[in-house]
Formats: sequence, structure tokens, C-alpha cells
Amino acid sequence: MKGKTAWITGGRRIGRTVALALAGQGVNIAASWRSSEREALETVRRAKRAGVRALAVRADVSSREDSRRAAGAIREEFGALHILVNLASVFSPVEVSRVSEPDWEANVSAHILGSFWPAQAAVPLMPRGSHIINIADRTSIGKIYPGYVPYVATKAAVASLTRALAVEYGPKGIYVNAIAPGPVLRPADVSPSEWRRVRRSVLEILMSDREASEQFALLVLYLAAATGASGHVYPLDFGKNL
Repeated sequence: MKGKTAWITGGRRIGRTVALALAGQGVNIAASWRSSEREALETVRRAKRAGVRALAVRADVSSREDSRRAAGAIREEFGALHILVNLASVFSPVEVSRVSEPDWEANVSAHILGSFWPAQAAVPLMPRGSHIINIADRTSIGKIYPGYVPYVATKAAVASLTRALAVEYGPKGIYVNAIAPGPVLRPADVSPSEWRRVRRSVLEILMSDREASEQFALLVLYLAAATGASGHVYPLDFGKNL
């Protein structure tokens, strides 16, 4: 993968872990950010220390215009794009009787639009053999945990979107797959006690957030190089579905 370029939609937390794992393989990094400029710039700084070129670009990837603008910046800096990892996500518990329109809008924007618009913008930059990696959720293929209806529904849509894009972009030689992880890294707005409840409900093999993030990044590395499949959803649930 050395010399290729990856666009990571998110420059902090697990986005940073993925970006640095790719940088360690010689992949140039474009990290887009919506509100976390400092963290994205730190990710870029660390990627450059690994000896690759790196760029931070501001973009709300739920916006078609912003996604196209980010792709334009990537084209200007790197010329081509070979790997897109769509990491934008929201994860907040809400009791089903209290689900609101803003809850649905936030989840649709982050998960469905935040996966589709970057892909649409990226494909014109991608040569044959490039990869799009979406993030579904283990609830898309297995046990569902209560209190997350908009999240669960829109992540299931990401799994279907992955299959649809694999059909659309297959003739262009572009592979589209998704990862369906269990809980990997606690969101800032989820309490530690709620996070422990969610993790225990879906994980057979409990490990630290750091270890789970590293395993996630390893699967991204595999999918960013593999050419044997497209349109698949790969579980990363540490054996819970067995």
C-alpha cells in the first residue's frame, strides 16, 4: 500500500488509530474534520512523523457540497485517492418513546449521508483497485441492544448501502465493504456505566478500548488491501455471534 492515499472521515479517537495504522504502511493520509480541528491536526502531525504526506481538511461529510470540497482538496494535494474509510458516527441512548425528529436526523446524517456523500465525491479520484470501507454495526447482523433505535436502524442501512455501492462501483474496479464492530471506543456523551452495560451485552471477550481499537484498525488494513471480495459486511464482535 506504500505511496497510496487514504481519506479518513474523522481525525481523532478511532480515526486517529486507523490513520496512523495506514501511515505505518506508507499510506498518505487525508483526515477530514467537522469540529475537532486540533485533534485532526495532531493526527496529521503524527502521520507525518511516520514519513508520509498528510492533510487535514474541514468537512461536514453529511453535506454533499462539503464532501465534494474535501475531495477537491485531496485531488489538489495528492492527485488520486485509493482508500476511503467512512467513520462519521453518532451513538447516544434514547428510550424509544422519547425518540425525536432530531434524533433521526442526526443518525441519518452521520451514518447514511456521511457514508454516501464521501463515496460519491471520492470515486472520480479512485483508480481501479481502490477501496471504500464503511462502518456498519454488529447489530446489523446479530443481537440488538435496547435504547438505540435510530442508531440500529441507520447502521443497518449502511450495511445495505455497502452492498448497493459495491454493485454500482464494481464495474469501475472499486471494492466496497463494511465492518460491523461491537462497541470499540466509548463516545464522549455516553457515561462509563452505560458503556459497560452495552459492551457486556454484546462482547464475549472483553478487552480494553485501546485493544479493541487496534483490532479494528487491523481489519481496516486488511480490507484496504484485499481484492477477494466486495459488498460484504465483516463482523468484529470478538466471537459473540458464535
